[in-house]
Amino acid sequence: MLNAYQTKRLMAVAGLVFFAYLLLHMLANLNFLTGADNFNGFYRWFNEAVILRWSIITLLILSILLHTITAIARQFDVNSKRHIPYKKSYPKAIPRLIAWSGAGLLFAFIVGHFVQMQLLETRDFYAEISTIFNNPIMLALYALGFASLSAHLHHALGNVGQTFGLSHKQHHGLVLLIIFILIGGFAAVPISIYL
Repeated sequence: MLNAYQTKRLMAVAGLVFFAYLLLHMLANLNFLTGADNFNGFYRWFNEAVILRWSIITLLILSILLHTITAIARQFDVNSKRHIPYKKSYPKAIPRLIAWSGAGLLFAFIVGHFVQMQLLETRDFYAEISTIFNNPIMLALYALGFASLSAHLHHALGNVGQTFGLSHKQHHGLVLLIIFILIGGFAAVPISIYL
């Protein structure tokens, strides 16, 4: 049985695997800005590289499940020890219900995005992505997904730094910069469609 510290590190490592994928996914998506031929060519190659594609998908599913299950298990453990007071109280500005609702929203967004991408015709992926982001409802859903991702990353990257020995003050600015770059990179595609 893992102790609380080991569980937290396991959750952090699983989260970092998904974070690394997010960086690669953002870079691949920025290829959209180079035009339909390059974008379609990359995704055609990726979809035809079946072993690579499904290896990445399997790794992502396992990392998300491990991260989620570990987070829920940690919360149950904390709840069972609630009679032991915290050294530092949970921030009043972020009630637990809101924090867990945000995590649930992010999980739903990830699953929905994955299913949506699997259902697309990949002959002209560029046109399909353009159609998605020309739909105001889809644009709003993705904006909500990006917002929940930003909030989760702000919390998660701060905690990962502390888990691996950095104080919050030492890396808070870097966390904000990383989130700004990542979300800005993802947002560049729908923004480019409207410009």
